[in-house]
Amino acid sequence: MADSRKTVLIVDDDPHVLTLVEKMLRPRRINLLVAPRAAEALEICERESIDVLISDVRMPDMDGVKLAERVLKLRPEASVLLISGYWKEVPPGKPGQVRFLRKPFFPSELVRQLQEMLPDA
Repeated sequence: MADSRKTVLIVDDDPHVLTLVEKMLRPRRINLLVAPRAAEALEICERESIDVLISDVRMPDMDGVKLAERVLKLRPEASVLLISGYWKEVPPGKPGQVRFLRKPFFPSELVRQLQEMLPDA
């Protein structure tokens, strides 16, 4: 039987944030993939079907907004949650497809956003 769980890709250049977000979401019924850089995230998106991209906005190799734009070209059915302590204009997408969560945030807020994006997770 094929795995019907949704796949979430988490991208953040800060290993502490990456680990924290992964721990927050590990109990959910989802497949979690992680990448410390945007370039690695794009490689994953070329190989794997993802349902949600959760990405930091400020990263050294490519900011999260540009990453989201590229991921949505590869995976137009995906949703995006951008996370940052700095406001940044979100890339265009279908209504509700691209969301923004300001750091610092409560774990419950991250989980709520994900549940709205993936009701079965």
